[in-house]
Amino acid sequence: MEDESLNNGVEETEQRPNGGGGDEGDASGSRDSSQGARYARMPVERNDPYYNMKHKYRGMAIIFNHEHFNIHSLKSRTGTNVDCDNLSKVLKGLGFRVTVLNNLTSGEILTYIYQTAEMDHSDFDCLLIATLTHGEMGMLYAKDTHYKPETLWSHFTADKCPTLAGKPKLFFIQACQGDKLDAGITLNRTETDGSTSVPYKIPVYADFLIVFSTVPGYYSWRNTTRGSWFMQALCEELRYSGTERDILTLLTFVWQRVALDFESNTPDFLTMHEQQKQVPCITMLTRLLVFGK
Repeated sequence: MEDESLNNGVEETEQRPNGGGGDEGDASGSRDSSQGARYARMPVERNDPYYNMKHKYRGMAIIFNHEHFNIHSLKSRTGTNVDCDNLSKVLKGLGFRVTVLNNLTSGEILTYIYQTAEMDHSDFDCLLIATLTHGEMGMLYAKDTHYKPETLWSHFTADKCPTLAGKPKLFFIQACQGDKLDAGITLNRTETDGSTSVPYKIPVYADFLIVFSTVPGYYSWRNTTRGSWFMQALCEELRYSGTERDILTLLTFVWQRVALDFESNTPDFLTMHEQQKQVPCITMLTRLLVFGK
């Protein structure tokens, strides 16, 4: 769609597939007090199954790469530059404008996020942000201190960044979410096994893809020479299937690679040496995303 008009006082009607009764929340809600945009241009028809990936540019890709920290308890993340280089090459091959930012403080991260959200993304298909760092449950680490993961995406909601409304916003986070280990389980084989453009409303947090390298509470593994398990698998799948498979199907095969092809090998740390496993965690989009579309 090249020229979809904004709502100019036209009354909106909503389909109510759940019947005529009133909807109730499971908690008492409070209205967001932020004064964000109420209307934005539609980048795609209401019921289109695919995102519109035919804008002038693919979009920005920002990689926050953290190797060294000023926090004494955090070791340097040897191998992260392998991840960063691999991801940067793959994303450039998919048409992204890639910016790599190394070892930023929390304030510098927030400033860059805010400036990016203030930009005009009208000619971009999407936005991608990857963060390679240390983490714990509910927090990520910058060079100087920790911050909440939602800092990365909260400024890109449809009301705060309307030129990305209805477009995919992708966040890939390579970091631990705790210190639990997943020893896995061995499975044994058994014997018996088209219409007119109509304005429509979307939630401000729609069209986000948020992918953590591991599930909440668990450890995330990184090889010091080949890079992290998650980034190795993600880059491989993006390289070979990024223009053919939709992103959620592609990520299913990333999960398969991480879950089946990797096991920990840390002979110097016997408590972590017992072939530990890992599986990533995801929050969904609302349409199919294919970089080749």
